[in-house]
Amino acid sequence: MKNIQEILSDFGLTVPEEKAGDFDKVFRENYKTVKEVGKIEAARDKAKEQLAAAETTLQKFDGIDPDKIGTELETYKKAAETAEKKYTGELQRAWLDKKLDEYGVTSGFARRQLVADCMQEESGLRWKDGAFFGFDDFMKAAKEKDGSLYQTAEEKAAAENAAKLRENAPFTAPVGDPGAKGDKKFTPPKIF
Repeated sequence: MKNIQEILSDFGLTVPEEKAGDFDKVFRENYKTVKEVGKIEAARDKAKEQLAAAETTLQKFDGIDPDKIGTELETYKKAAETAEKKYTGELQRAWLDKKLDEYGVTSGFARRQLVADCMQEESGLRWKDGAFFGFDDFMKAAKEKDGSLYQTAEEKAAAENAAKLRENAPFTAPVGDPGAKGDKKFTPPKIF
């Protein structure tokens, strides 16, 4: 690609050297090369396409009240938040029921109270990834307050051992105890 000075010299025209800088400056301000014009036209065509697409999109929104849509959007957001809280609450309760079963908490009152305590933000428990973090520590603290709340693994093992010993014992209840197993009362043998 030739610059303007070369094109002029091809036709026998020259610009004096002292005025060549000013000439180039004025020429660049007022004229563009074919390459630059091509870029400008491509940008113009792209802008026209974007304008046409924007106008088509805007036509789809004719007759729509933005304030009404904003109100409806807020209503749907609140409904979604409420549904999410309800769903999360149900997941938490199901998880707590499972864990309380694992701990062996059988009292309905104790279970309801433990669930209510766990669900409070003040409990210090964090619900994340489908579990309450810190739940085991929470249950240890509850066990310290109420020793009969549930049995630890050691307490369960001791109770099972005691039950086995009672089953294998020759006498499972005092003589004449109405709660003894079997219908017959023990009568000592007559020696004389």
